[in-house]
Amino acid sequence: MVVLAFSVAVAAAAALVVVALWTRTSGGTTTSSSTAAVSLAGIPQHGSVLGAPRAKVTLIEYADLQCPACRSYTLNVFPAIVDEFVRTGKVKTEFRGFPFIGSDSLKAQRFVLAAGMQDRLWQLQEALYRNQGGENAGWVTDDLLRELAGETPGLDVAKLFADAESNEVASTAEASFTEAQAAGIPGTPTFFVKIGDAEPYVLQSPLDSASLSAALDDALRS
Repeated sequence: MVVLAFSVAVAAAAALVVVALWTRTSGGTTTSSSTAAVSLAGIPQHGSVLGAPRAKVTLIEYADLQCPACRSYTLNVFPAIVDEFVRTGKVKTEFRGFPFIGSDSLKAQRFVLAAGMQDRLWQLQEALYRNQGGENAGWVTDDLLRELAGETPGLDVAKLFADAESNEVASTAEASFTEAQAAGIPGTPTFFVKIGDAEPYVLQSPLDSASLSAALDDALRS
């Protein structure tokens, strides 16, 4: 496994072949769905982390809510990872935003971070991906956010909107973006695996369910 600390220089990180990176594609709107791709009910959630706090392995995801590849991962691969690893307490997963595509990315990240203050980040993130529009097409509207938040059990909509404009959320978003840049994240989604207190390493595995499951099994055996 290739170890990559988050403090690594951008020039060094650029030399890595990150197989886990899916190429972002531009295009039109996607087909929305009103049905959640995965149930997160009963899974511990705190801030940006989903899963048992004492899970040995952490799957760290750098994502942009406008990224079509991030959407594909969340709707098509993430459900299997949740069922096999997160719900069973083996792995926890952490969201770290890298909103590099544009203004809709920045707004969406502020709101999912605000949802994290109510431990509902992962529900709102999944809902946004299901309703993802064209890049920088202005699809992350207050009306859409209010609608999706209102459909999320346990999420206070008024508090969500207030927190999204708070200094705390702004600081968290800026820190996440700066960290991603310092780590040389080339695009989204990019994944790291952290085993216990060890330094995270970049995931060099195709992002299909079988390959990602094998990579996490390998981490659990370490």
